Amino acid sequence: MSRAQLYQLGTAGELDTHPAKAPARWWAGAFVALFMFGLCGCYTYRPLIAPEPVAGTRVSAELTEEGSRDLSGKIGPAVEHVEGEVLRVDSAGVQLSVLQVEGFRGIESDWNGEPVLIPRAAVSGWQQRRLSVGGTGFVGGLVLGGVYAMYRLLGGPGIFQGGRGGGGTSR
Repeated sequence: MSRAQLYQLGTAGELDTHPAKAPARWWAGAFVALFMFGLCGCYTYRPLIAPEPVAGTRVSAELTEEGSRDLSGKIGPAVEHVEGEVLRVDSAGVQLSVLQVEGFRGIESDWNGEPVLIPRAAVSGWQQRRLSVGGTGFVGGLVLGGVYAMYRLLGGPGIFQGGRGGGGTSR
């Protein structure tokens, strides 16, 4: 009896004749991998549709030069963009839980969610973080295609049956 057949023996000692189990397991694993990858989707920043940000959304504020100078004591010198989650919006400005700042030279600094009030006059424009469906789908398709190519390259269903690539020849 070959290794592949030993692998397929059921609990009662009978040969399991359900060859669809191994590919089903593979597809389940591929689905889990794709789902996990989807959680890390591709995001882009696009201009706000609403006139001002809404609490709970992730935004990026582009600061004016004067606004950057005024906020330098709170967020550091020469900052062009402040990224974070909106905590509240009122007449004084927008309070952000700051996650990252970017300077005029493109140098980024990570923050840990410290609250900072951004005055309205300090902001020249707002952008909102949104899921890029096309980008996420494209990269997800590439990953799924790569996983399937590796599956086929390594021998297809035979890799799950304990045999050598393609169907389990015994020695």
